Order: sequence, then C-alpha cells, then structure tokens
Amino acid sequence: MVIKVYSEDDTSRALEVPSDITARDVCQLLILKNHYIDDHSWTLFEQLTHTGLGRAIEDHELVMEVQSNWVMEEENKLYFRKNYAKYEFFKNPLSFFPDHMISFPSETDAAVNHSGILQMFLSSSTYPEIHGYLHAKEQGKKSWKKLYFLLRRSGLYFSTKGTSKEPRHLQFFCEFSNSDMYMSLTGKKIFGAPTNYGFCFKVQAYYSDTY
Repeated sequence: MVIKVYSEDDTSRALEVPSDITARDVCQLLILKNHYIDDHSWTLFEQLTHTGLGRAIEDHELVMEVQSNWVMEEENKLYFRKNYAKYEFFKNPLSFFPDHMISFPSETDAAVNHSGILQMFLSSSTYPEIHGYLHAKEQGKKSWKKLYFLLRRSGLYFSTKGTSKEPRHLQFFCEFSNSDMYMSLTGKKIFGAPTNYGFCFKVQAYYSDTY
C-alpha cells in the first residue's frame, strides 16, 4: 500500500507500507528516512480538511483503518510533526484535572496522589467523574448552549437541570467505544463556535461538537 504523508511546510512524501502498519511504525520509518533524532515526540496527525478537524493518531492505530473512514471527495491529509505533549497525561495526570472538576467514588480516599489517579483511570473497577461547563451543539442544530457535562466511564452526559447529577436529569451525549475525538481547527468559522478551542466526537458520519 502507498500512503502520502505531509510535513509542516506542506511538502509530501509517498511511502510504500504494509497494510497492517501502525502510526508508530510510520513515525519510526520517517525518523529513519529523514535521519531525525527520536525524542518520542514525533506524531502522525489526521486532518479532515472539509470540516476543519484534526487529531493525533494514537501509536497503536492502523493507518489504513484511519484512511478507510475518509470520504473520497475530501482532500484529507496525514501530517508528520512533533507533539511535545504526546505522553504528558501519563507523566503528569493531575495537571489535567483541577480539584473542582473531579469527583472520586465514595469508597475512595479523596487524597489521591500522582500515580493513584492514573491507576484509577486505567482500572476497570473504579473511575473518577469529571464535570464542568461546556458549550455544545448537536448535529443539525444552529445554536450553542452552555451545559453542565459529566464524563463517566460509560460516556459523556449533560444535565437538563442546572448542575443536578440525578439520573432523571442526565441526558446521554456520546459514548467512546466507536468514536474518535478531534480538535476543532476552524470552529468559529465553520461551526459558529463561541470559542477558538473545541473538540468533536466523530462516529462514522455523525458529528457532535463540544466547546
């Protein structure tokens, strides 16, 4: 199989690769071909030109599977560039979750240390709840609403009544087993977003936007 990978200056390079190659393997191949220093920050990015969305492809993902989800008419691209925050979550997980945005299970000691919170996220039995306000717009809707969201292992929810966490007030928004999260690169221009910073959950041809 042949793939085309772009650099920061928009020059491209065609690579002949096996059909089961991973994003990490593509990075390693380009590091060797370009005689770069491997500082573990080189990353393969996917950019969806038509919708202005982009994301860092995870090391284990198969590049051919990523491309198979592309629409033929769109000029989507793969970029090879550095991402210095690539493994930051594993190095410093506490910096991602301010105290006022995280709740621990009642049986868990509230004083969770650096390694403890990471183990909790990777555990199958316990999982902290992340909560806070976001602007959101569903597919087909024009207006944005500021809603109170809750991130749980089962998915992302928003409250239909203020900050209530009662089950009857929680509305399901998105699950993650068959979706990828993209950063919005031109959210204000394309989606009329209220801020420059946003993300989008993409499930096949369905989009839900959140800022």
